[in-house]
Amino acid sequence: MTCWKTINLSKDYGFHRIIMISMISMLITFILFYLPMILMYSSIEPKEDGSLFFLFSLFLIYPVHALLHILPFWITGKKLKLTFKWVYGIIPIVSTRSKNALSKPFIILVMGTPFLFITGLMIGGCVLFPGYIHYFSIIAAINFGLCVPELIYIGQFIKAPKSCTVEEIEDGYDILIQK
Repeated sequence: MTCWKTINLSKDYGFHRIIMISMISMLITFILFYLPMILMYSSIEPKEDGSLFFLFSLFLIYPVHALLHILPFWITGKKLKLTFKWVYGIIPIVSTRSKNALSKPFIILVMGTPFLFITGLMIGGCVLFPGYIHYFSIIAAINFGLCVPELIYIGQFIKAPKSCTVEEIEDGYDILIQK
């Protein structure tokens, strides 16, 4: 196997640029998510009684996002190393690492699962509970901001050769091709 490309977002784009792009993406996503929904349900009065559930959801958005990356591994039975860390004793951080090289379609599925699942869930929540559109829009926007690095990775994986495999390294991913 030969390394076709190494992807390291911190080196390629810079940590601060990725954070800035994520923040701007969150704002734009909120606007593009909230405005059409509020126009569709303009006769519905926003409700404020779900504040505690909303705060709890904000607290859990990152761990749930990270755990959704594991879903394709569980479904297919592929091996994965999973570690939990606690920051300040209250914030759970989930870290995953694949034990083997993964196929191009599978890594795209792994990277896209949190975006597709949480965004779909938030759209469904807006349709079923239109009084809480503002909460669902904020959660969807935050999730999209978390997905920005993964969407950049997906863009790189799509450009890779068809029969490549992807291996996770310490600072990113190696795209490997058979030579």
